Amino acid sequence: MININAISKRYSHADAPVLNNLSLTVSDGNSVSIRGASGSGKSTLLSLIAGFESPDSGSITIGSQTLPFSSEKNADIFRRRELGVIFQSYNLIECLNVWDNIAFTCRLKGNSDDSYQLHIMALLGITHLKNKPAHQLSGGEQQRVAISRALVHKPTLVLADEPTGNLDEDTSDTVSDALYSLCRSLDTTLVVVTHSEDVARMATQQCWLRHGQLHSEPA
Repeated sequence: MININAISKRYSHADAPVLNNLSLTVSDGNSVSIRGASGSGKSTLLSLIAGFESPDSGSITIGSQTLPFSSEKNADIFRRRELGVIFQSYNLIECLNVWDNIAFTCRLKGNSDDSYQLHIMALLGITHLKNKPAHQLSGGEQQRVAISRALVHKPTLVLADEPTGNLDEDTSDTVSDALYSLCRSLDTTLVVVTHSEDVARMATQQCWLRHGQLHSEPA
């Protein structure tokens, strides 16, 4: 379960806090979509949940782990074992091929599962790219590789920042269906930031972020 209790976050250059007394609860295995205007704090919220940043006030609990982490070592262990992150910028390792990029986290954990990796790649339509270097992929192909990498180690929590933002409509439908269905099958909690109404409506909870707080109805 994710339990976010009254967190606030302000950056020194901003006149107002980007997040202001924000709270959110997501049960294990459920999904929540978050929409909002550009600059409303959606990516900041994901960064706080992942522990990349710390709130100025309030608390975040993920399962039995309360953030901020007691050490960077514990943060790395948590992210490696429990967390899958789908970044807007992909963050692939350009010198590795598709297969090795996806397998990277599992190899760190020592629990590679080739058959499951092939299953995910097939769902996302990238099996034929297995041996292709990452730097030769299109933007949409890189995004599908990044999604596969986030899911392949069977995390308990996936954070997705615009997971279909660089995909055409048909591919977006295929990728979002696979993302939600895989998380359901693994009982994985999913938090999705998106501008797509179709992607957002697939979540068990829909939220809108405005004026630093989450709301259950659109603006």
